[in-house]
This record gives sequence, structure tokens and C-alpha cells, in this order.
Amino acid sequence: MNKEAIKNSIIKHKIDLIVIASLLLLSVAVLLVVNLTRTEGAYVEISVDGEVKATYSLSVDGEYVLNGGTNKLTIKDGAAYMTYSSCPDHVCENTGKVRHVGQTIVCLPNKLTVTVKGERTDDSVDLVS
Repeated sequence: MNKEAIKNSIIKHKIDLIVIASLLLLSVAVLLVVNLTRTEGAYVEISVDGEVKATYSLSVDGEYVLNGGTNKLTIKDGAAYMTYSSCPDHVCENTGKVRHVGQTIVCLPNKLTVTVKGERTDDSVDLVS
């Protein structure tokens, strides 16, 4: 290899490193913004087949039987999580705890969603299914 080829190779590697470092810094910045701006939810909204069936406050610990007994939701320490599901795959149980606005637990076989919502903007009353 001649000196010119070596010099071009070094420049290409430097450019590659600059692009990789820039993308890494951008990723870290986006991650920080997302984590620092998310807000804790006030309640969860339970929907079955797209229809809202109940809402439960995240500030009140409890266990709730949902969808005629196909699912069981537990709320504890400001987080909600599925503790039982009659579905075959149990993805909803493995979703883990949700507590931030916009997070969702979905049980597709039972057509059930649990979505974390922010502060209520109306004088709605908790529904019981």
C-alpha cells in the first residue's frame, strides 16, 4: 500500500468513528429526554373490545377481576400489572408493571387493554365492571 492509500483509509475510519459517536450521543440524548419528561399516571383505563369498561386509581392498592374473570389486575405502590390471564400465551402477565402515562398492557386473546392515563380533566366517577 502506498502512503496515499493509507492516508485515505485513516480518513475513512475517522469519519466512521465520528458518525458512530454522533449517533451514539444522539441516542443517549433522546433516551434522556424521554426518561426525564415522562409523567406518572393517575389512573388506568380498562377497555374490552375497544369499549371502556372501568377505571381504577393508581393511588389505591387493590386487585380487580376483569372481563368476566379472564384477567386479574393488581395495583400496588402506584403501578399496575396483570397477575392472571386465561389466555394461552400470557404476554400480558409478562409485560410487567406500568405506571407512566401512555404505557399499556394488552391481552389480545381476551381483547383487553389496560392503559395508564394522566390526571382526570372531568368529574368522572370510577366505573366498576
